[in-house]
Amino acid sequence: MKIEKPVFEIWIQEPGLDGIYQQIERAGRVCYKSENRRNADSAKPFVERMIRSDHTAMLEHGSIYLTLSQEADKEKTIAEHYLHNKFSHTNVIDGKAYVTTNLRVLVENKWMDDLQYLTEPTHRHERRVTVHFTTQIGTTREFNRHRANSMAEQSTRYCNYAKDKFGNEITINLPVWVMEQMGEQGDAVLKYTTKDLPMLFQKVCEGTASDLENWVFANFSAEQAYMNLTALGRTAQEARAVLPLDTNTELVHTAFVSDWKHFFDLRAIGTTGAPHPDAKVLAEPLMEAFKKLGLIEA
Repeated sequence: MKIEKPVFEIWIQEPGLDGIYQQIERAGRVCYKSENRRNADSAKPFVERMIRSDHTAMLEHGSIYLTLSQEADKEKTIAEHYLHNKFSHTNVIDGKAYVTTNLRVLVENKWMDDLQYLTEPTHRHERRVTVHFTTQIGTTREFNRHRANSMAEQSTRYCNYAKDKFGNEITINLPVWVMEQMGEQGDAVLKYTTKDLPMLFQKVCEGTASDLENWVFANFSAEQAYMNLTALGRTAQEARAVLPLDTNTELVHTAFVSDWKHFFDLRAIGTTGAPHPDAKVLAEPLMEAFKKLGLIEA
């Protein structure tokens, strides 16, 4: 069993149409953990396959910024399309429309010709920001309630942790309370192996196991059951039924800054109640990172 700690990374989209394609591929490959297939020429074919297969959800991670003149009739008409599109934000300032949208909107509405008005984001466009989280499945269940956001998550249907690709073991992402225990007891989690399961099982059944020992036993036994099921011929999507909520996962969210503010209200500040510690441990430093980048007010 491998151990990870919760982390995040802000993915800055590279310039131009190539940057849009690269951002979509980067997010999409998280789902199947196929990042090793990325290369200098793989992004555009990847996106084209998504379009042909009507797998357009991944296209949402490609943020598009358009600048349109309100004085030109054609451009004014185009801008009005986005004004009435709920997945786009349009700011009309000084005779120009500053549109922020995503590639899915263009593909599904057959507006691909609008890419001729593609620009890099200015201070008059509302920014969209992509964040890559590494955390527990239990935490992503909370994050994915922010349904306005675009999401891509590592799939337990298709990722078979019994394969060499994953080291023939599951990875557990440490919850806050366990990390606090590790602070007191060092690498206490890492000293256990599956050989300790009988001893831990006895203590758990007797009610003499510590909180950390109960947690370790639950995760080690889940890993052993998962490996046994796959060895007996069960597929990853069947064996995943025994995976614990602390199983490590990767999650990509792309959203407007206004939607990230709502995310911070709930997951960092706690405007509707105390955030879950495993959500706050990521959301709070992410909020500070947004401030340092000038995306939200300090």
